[in-house]
Amino acid sequence: MMEQSQESHDAKRQLEVMEETLETAAEIELQELLKDDDYQPLAICDRNADVGTVEDFATMQKYAQCPDITKDKPILLLEGTKVHGRTGNNLLEFLHAIQEARDMDISLGVMRQSWAMNVLLKMWMAIDSDDWQAHFERTFCVKIFNHVKELEGWNVVDQDTKELFWYKSEIPLEDYVARQEYSLRALFRNYNTGEGKDASGVPVQDMCSGINAIFGEDHRSSAMYSVIHSRSLEGEPGYRMLRILSKRSGCDRAAALEMKPDYIKAILKPLGMMKHPIVFITDGQNPVILERLLSDPDLGPMIRTVPEEACWIGGDLTLAIMSNAFIGNPASTFTGFIAKSRLALGFGHNYLFRARDKDSGEWKTVCGDHCIFDKSIMNVMS
Repeated sequence: MMEQSQESHDAKRQLEVMEETLETAAEIELQELLKDDDYQPLAICDRNADVGTVEDFATMQKYAQCPDITKDKPILLLEGTKVHGRTGNNLLEFLHAIQEARDMDISLGVMRQSWAMNVLLKMWMAIDSDDWQAHFERTFCVKIFNHVKELEGWNVVDQDTKELFWYKSEIPLEDYVARQEYSLRALFRNYNTGEGKDASGVPVQDMCSGINAIFGEDHRSSAMYSVIHSRSLEGEPGYRMLRILSKRSGCDRAAALEMKPDYIKAILKPLGMMKHPIVFITDGQNPVILERLLSDPDLGPMIRTVPEEACWIGGDLTLAIMSNAFIGNPASTFTGFIAKSRLALGFGHNYLFRARDKDSGEWKTVCGDHCIFDKSIMNVMS
């Protein structure tokens, strides 16, 4: 019995030594990387991500190793131009495709002219060099097919965007979050700055355009601001979706849709953010929400909207992701992508799942940061 106990102790100690050795090796490799003049910590629009360098590097080591993509293995192919839903859905479908390929131990392929490229290249990974294709393939562990004839001999797995949207991974939540966050950071390491072209050969816009329009390029790095994302989701269907989420998470059944002044102030006052600009981005379906906020004597003077010439999905997305505090609607996949990206970049202060305390009547968060990734809460929107 004592011999077994000693053997178990020795095995455990060997494992600890091995882990310590690997950690030390990773830190040494990181220090060498930091000596490289070309190495830059992750920053978007001159605003630094709050991702620990060692932690980020360890994640890159774990997930950046791409298996060989050969005809010996089935390949899930993203093709066609038909999409399921709007931008938030489409981004989720791309992330689901990456996850499904990993879960099923198959390869992932993308047609050069496809919905995936149409969505992604407008905001990230613009075609700006001769090695663009190789860089894209390395970044997401995919194979790009430029012509249908290149598919000859491949065992293609076809799925449309609706099927990808409905995919739910069965891996543990902790692993799912880590893998999703890695993919999100990979996108933002390659955000568009106005140089290069999209999948149709059209010059891309600058993802920093919204931040630049409101704060200016000279002040964007230090600007303190909050973002409200108002998404009405076609009225009654939006209320239905939020009621479903309310049952799973405990959040209020309507507050994140209505964005009333007391709801917003209950979030921003404790943070000391009422004295800083509050940027309002919206789908424009319910103008009453903005009018009500502008009419409030406390909020109105601080509300900012993006000028029409700088208003587009990529600019709005970056504004929200790089804000100091974000208030959104968890029933919106666009809000979900923003919240997930913020967590991937190390930012807290995401306010999606809120409800009034039954005793005090004060607003509080009822579901933590993990909830936006949790399929028991978000179902297929996770």
